[in-house]
Amino acid sequence: MQYLRRRPANPQCGKCGVNLKGVPRGTVMHVRRVPKSGRRPERPYGGVLCTRCMRAKFKEQAKKI
Repeated sequence: MQYLRRRPANPQCGKCGVNLKGVPRGTVMHVRRVPKSGRRPERPYGGVLCTRCMRAKFKEQAKKI
């Protein structure tokens, strides 16, 4: 018998649940081999929030000031 490992799920936005773009989908071992700049986007909340939610958060913060 062969047991195949399931492929990990796509990373999702913490607020709305949309699949994140620019974040690799792979096992922990595979992602560790990718250079740090390739693991997540180099922007605030990169790899956590999608661009739509990120922009909405910036607008909320700007209104508070």
